[in-house]
Amino acid sequence: MDKYVVFQIEGGIGKNVVSTAVVRAISKSFPDRKIIIVTAYPDIWECNPRIYRIYQFGQISYFYNDFIDGKDTILFLHEPYRHQDYIFKTKHITQLWCELCGVEWDGEKPELYFTKLESDFVSTLINKDRPIFMIHPFGGSEGQAHKYSWARDMPPSLAQDVIDYMSKDYRVIQVKRQDQLSLNNVEYLSLNARQLALSLLESDKRFFIDSYMQHVAASLSLPSNVLWIANSPNTLGYSIHNNIECEFEKGSLKNSVYEPYDILGDPIQLATPPNVLFDSKQIISKIKYMLPQKKDM
Repeated sequence: MDKYVVFQIEGGIGKNVVSTAVVRAISKSFPDRKIIIVTAYPDIWECNPRIYRIYQFGQISYFYNDFIDGKDTILFLHEPYRHQDYIFKTKHITQLWCELCGVEWDGEKPELYFTKLESDFVSTLINKDRPIFMIHPFGGSEGQAHKYSWARDMPPSLAQDVIDYMSKDYRVIQVKRQDQLSLNNVEYLSLNARQLALSLLESDKRFFIDSYMQHVAASLSLPSNVLWIANSPNTLGYSIHNNIECEFEKGSLKNSVYEPYDILGDPIQLATPPNVLFDSKQIISKIKYMLPQKKDM
């Protein structure tokens, strides 16, 4: 009889990329079991040789019959965001997630898999007439009420200062959805998630927030500058990146429960004006003097 592992991820696309490192550890601990992924973002798991089947939430027919009822199945349905090591920022999320699953952690690096045809196709979409600088300044979910979150996003004035400087020598590509804030002197790529990930291979320098693209860059071994405000690189970052943190004055935390700051950017939680969280000149210097590095697939 077949043996299975069911691994479920509840959360965004970046969390799915993070969890590929956990699934790698699971596959090493259970080489005789077929791994089944349940997620909202199946594209992240395509072509992954460790995976037997991928199911998307809302499209799971006969799952109980096929993998639960009378089957030899191990269920990994943990939520690491609720673990005290995540809340107190004492361990990287991949390490504590592996501990929740009872498997040996083998490192933070995520892993994504693509076909050569996918890579070749994306490379034809980007005319490399100049060096490319990619910036991902704003994150969050589609349709959120506020387009800017002080807790997660780059202050718009900072992002624009960086873009204006880099655009002198680079083609600047802003990673964004249609519903997110637009900046000046940039261009956009109309790509799906996998294509957007592969587009990083065409970039020469990168400046991201803690979101999808910083996780993808780590998986592709592309060192990037990553801005941190409320979240911590200790739990969600990567040693390959130049992680840029800031100090700020706390506002009122009367509505906080397990974590001090609402990632959507509750304005009463910050006393420091957002436009002085970072020094534009210092950020530009860090980006300017970080050596370009690319990785061939």
